[in-house]
Amino acid sequence: MRHAQPATPITPPEDAQAARSLADTVEFWWHSIDLGYGVVTDGTKTPEYLAAEHASLGLPDIQGKTVLDIGAWDGFYSFACERAGAARVVALDHFVWSIDLPAYQRRYREAIDRGLVTSEPDKDPELWRPDELPGKRGFDVARAALGSDVEAVVADFQQADLEAIGRFDVVLFLGVIYHMRDPLEALRRLLSLTGELAIIESEAFALGGAEDRPLFEFVGGGGRLGDPTNWWIPNRRGLEQLCLAAGFARVEHVSSAPPEPTPGALTRMRTVMHAWR
Repeated sequence: MRHAQPATPITPPEDAQAARSLADTVEFWWHSIDLGYGVVTDGTKTPEYLAAEHASLGLPDIQGKTVLDIGAWDGFYSFACERAGAARVVALDHFVWSIDLPAYQRRYREAIDRGLVTSEPDKDPELWRPDELPGKRGFDVARAALGSDVEAVVADFQQADLEAIGRFDVVLFLGVIYHMRDPLEALRRLLSLTGELAIIESEAFALGGAEDRPLFEFVGGGGRLGDPTNWWIPNRRGLEQLCLAAGFARVEHVSSAPPEPTPGALTRMRTVMHAWR
């Protein structure tokens, strides 16, 4: 684990032109982030999508709280928690920050177009550059433009020394669980970092006639969207039971359940769960 700084100092923008020029130094944005001066980064997740996603999380009052954002990527939620008055915010990432994201996206799209599955990026030396952290550029640019005090920590969530990371009042685990090869162990590690509340957002599914059964769909090997980093997708009951098995004291679904599917039919959705220590 290491606290991270940008490879080269980033000069905060002084006007709209400088803000746009700075944003353009990042070839691939995942999050649409308002950098000020009317400049919003051109993220894959649009401002409208992020607004709806943010609302779905049911974030509690975090004024004066400590927050850990696991899998922060460009930092949209890290900066949102800072604006909401958190006393300390740590953005933790390693996997995305280590990838040459534009090159990976090109390979991924080419593979999809050909009906193939691209290799996992951490297995490809042309894409995997943890010594340079090319995928962290978006976070660094946004942090500089916003004058943010969010701390960046480079650490592999699955391997890092949890005591060195510490414990936080609120931990965000958004869009991460289905990328874990061992989701139960991942939630046990999440519990170790959680002081009060973990907010878990995930792709999920409902299987008509089996809504009350805890189920997981194995999608390893690119079985979901051709993405080689997807492994296990839960249904709502499965995610709930996995959190309890990991040691969380209670859980609460904060996203609405989908309409009851036809028996035997599979409906895909996103789900949000609050897991309390």
